[in-house]
Amino acid sequence: MKIKALLLFALASIFLLAGCSSPYMYEWGKYDEWLYENYKHPKNDEELYVELTELITNYESRKNPTTKPMAPGLYAEYGFLLMRRGENERAIHYYEKEKALWPESTVFMNNMIQTAKIADKSATKGDAK
Repeated sequence: MKIKALLLFALASIFLLAGCSSPYMYEWGKYDEWLYENYKHPKNDEELYVELTELITNYESRKNPTTKPMAPGLYAEYGFLLMRRGENERAIHYYEKEKALWPESTVFMNNMIQTAKIADKSATKGDAK
């Protein structure tokens, strides 16, 4: 009887503790909400840029942003938006952050970095004319 009560207490404690934890392993902010909304009602790049800038700024300004890592792909998406805006050096910076946080993205991020460097060189040549 005593073992059953102890087992029941242990199970109840586990369920209570599990209910108190965050449902997410990563820091998503409102990314999933605005991504879903963007699929339903496409926004322009400027709106996406503002929202993602806010998410990343809030995440990185915390005292301990390593509590939950930035969700996979967010730095890469931000880098892509920056690259589309012609901010290739900043894009590379965020591709490097994505690569450091998610090593499995290394090949893809290296390709994106190469693309940003080529775009930067093309833009520089266009400015020289």
